[in-house]
Amino acid sequence: MSPRATAMSPDDRRKAIVRALVPLLVERGGEVSTREIAQAAGIAEGTIFRVFPDKRSLMLAAAHEAINPTDGQAAFDEAIAGATSLREKVVVAAQRVLDRMRLTMSVMFAVRGHLMAAEELHEHHKKDFGPPAFVLEAQAELHRRLTAIFEQHRDEIAVDPEVAALALRSLIFGASRPEFGMAPALNAEQIADLLLQGVGRRGES
Repeated sequence: MSPRATAMSPDDRRKAIVRALVPLLVERGGEVSTREIAQAAGIAEGTIFRVFPDKRSLMLAAAHEAINPTDGQAAFDEAIAGATSLREKVVVAAQRVLDRMRLTMSVMFAVRGHLMAAEELHEHHKKDFGPPAFVLEAQAELHRRLTAIFEQHRDEIAVDPEVAALALRSLIFGASRPEFGMAPALNAEQIADLLLQGVGRRGES
């Protein structure tokens, strides 16, 4: 007998289904069925289609959640709250983004067929090319979060907080690109040291 879904608002139900789907995509890939998704979410299969019009929209929602989770700001603030120095905050932020990048790459790979189909549909109505809007939104949100860290320590840095945030993003995104054969990777501690201390010898100009 199929499980009976507990009472939830449509928005909360959508979030619950997507949160159950993201780790399933990481583990199983894009061939996961709606039946398996329903089992992971503890609901009947038909419940999925009460809040999502089709599987493609569900997969796109999972990609959106992977790259920019709905509780992302709160989780980020909670993680940073335990750090006091600028370096500690940079290490925490870098580790979180590195972890999120790995999860996002797995999910994006799993849903790539649905993303391509959505982009093809979009191109029937618009000629502009570029990443999906939710990817741009996620990058803008990340930039705001990182900038806020440096704003709190403006008197400790020699550049504008937005420039420092951009430098940190560049180091993080370039830290590990196995698809380009780039190894070894930088870890969060190394990223923080490179950003805040550079690569020059101490005491030398």
